[in-house]
Amino acid sequence: MRKNDRSILAVDWDARFVRFVHARLRKGKVDIERLFSVDLPEHVDMSNAEQLGGLIREVLKQQKIRTDRVILDVPRDEVLLTTLKLPMTSPNELPAMVEFQIGKELPFPLAQAVVDFAMPEVVAGDGPADVLVATVRREVVEYYQKTCEAGGLKLVRLGLRPYANREAVHGVLGAGRHSCVVIVDVGPRLTEIDVVLEGRLAFSRAGSVTVPRPTAPGSDQLQPDSAILSVDDSTSSSIIQFPPSGAVGGSSDMDRVVGALLVEVTRTIEAFRSSTPGVNVDMIVVAGSVGLEQQIASALRERYSATVEIYNPAAQFGWPEEKGAEAVAFSAALGLVAAHAGDTQLDFDFLHPKRTVTATERRLKKAPIFATVALIVVGAGFGVYWGVIAPKKRQLEEIRAEINGFKESIAALEKFEDRKMDIIDAFDGEQVVWLDELNRLSELLPPHEKMLLKRIDMNEKDASIKISLEATDRKTVLGAVDSIDGYRLKGDDKPYFNGTAGGMTDNPGKGRQYPTQGRMEIVINGHTSK
Repeated sequence: MRKNDRSILAVDWDARFVRFVHARLRKGKVDIERLFSVDLPEHVDMSNAEQLGGLIREVLKQQKIRTDRVILDVPRDEVLLTTLKLPMTSPNELPAMVEFQIGKELPFPLAQAVVDFAMPEVVAGDGPADVLVATVRREVVEYYQKTCEAGGLKLVRLGLRPYANREAVHGVLGAGRHSCVVIVDVGPRLTEIDVVLEGRLAFSRAGSVTVPRPTAPGSDQLQPDSAILSVDDSTSSSIIQFPPSGAVGGSSDMDRVVGALLVEVTRTIEAFRSSTPGVNVDMIVVAGSVGLEQQIASALRERYSATVEIYNPAAQFGWPEEKGAEAVAFSAALGLVAAHAGDTQLDFDFLHPKRTVTATERRLKKAPIFATVALIVVGAGFGVYWGVIAPKKRQLEEIRAEINGFKESIAALEKFEDRKMDIIDAFDGEQVVWLDELNRLSELLPPHEKMLLKRIDMNEKDASIKISLEATDRKTVLGAVDSIDGYRLKGDDKPYFNGTAGGMTDNPGKGRQYPTQGRMEIVINGHTSK
């Protein structure tokens, strides 16, 4: 970064808007000079890097912004997030451990991916720690690079949008004020829902809910040619069609959209709680660009006992309260700037992902220095002691001793690498990746209309999952067990799960959706206690 140019531009977009934040960094302090948004024209295809970059170039030209250094973010739906539990070693060795482990988790080859991770901020002792790993396809990174090229910009950082939202909310709420914060960033097509636990991004997902534009300012009726689409990672999905205008007893289109968004938030919180039992949400922050943020916040207040606030960075940047309220859609862009001004080694950057500097690379960096020193010594010897053989022999022996020392160092490093890989292999064989197992089970269980999961207990020691459930009938439960027992990994003939059902009782009654209660125990074959 040039000393006399500390300006930075953060750009963030969705299916309807492109947002700009022009800031200046001064001794760790962030001064926001301008922030504004423009509508994405219908003739601009946001998947086309040249068209989007051209639009950004024209907007910056019209606004007379000459800063060409830009930071962007990758949205949640384009990123695969994985939490790895890894033994903590030196920071230089952690990238190699992440790459080794994540290669087995990806649904595509590692060579097609860009992998970065959030360095744990506090590492106590040598025990294992949770490391959040983000993976994107290389073609995604290339798309953002081409967009900047078309816009005449220099991409200096490519961050992660959920992490940028975490930084933005952290700047508003401060550190340590709340234990568990949920960030709801509502967009026209996708709503990103992030869970921040004790200051770190612990869980994140994107819910697909299309939010049409209102038919008129202040109206609770939305454009009738649209539908609310709510999809999840599981096979269950639904499309909620709008009723005809003025339908008797029907709620407003706005209520239906808010209801669909509330379902996505609830799904996210329950998914997080299933992997982190005993944690209660004490703060929910709502941001977004659709104009329904107040209605969504009100619905969340009715659903949860947590404090619910609309994102407003006025106090953080010393703005009037009214100006902060206008920045409700700029959480990700402002978070990008805040992260860039802070300790960037802890943040995500798909343009410069963290990597291990190998022993070979360190030796190659030192090689020119040694070669230069050797030439100086030999040249001085020839110049000063020309014709004197004894000094030359002593210098030759010294060089040979250094070479032998290098060989011993190389052998010791190679021995250390072999030992480290043995430790990693032994550690890897003991792990059960619960998120993967729950994702597999979600594809085998019936939809919630037929079965309701009341409690899920996971045991690492015997690799078992115990589920308390309610169902419409016993046949549904037994059918689920058959599906679980019949599951096979690709290319494997052995059953992957061993499921049993028991304790089933029937309590029929008028109006009961789930008259059958029982439990199910699932053992993951191949994992045994050590």
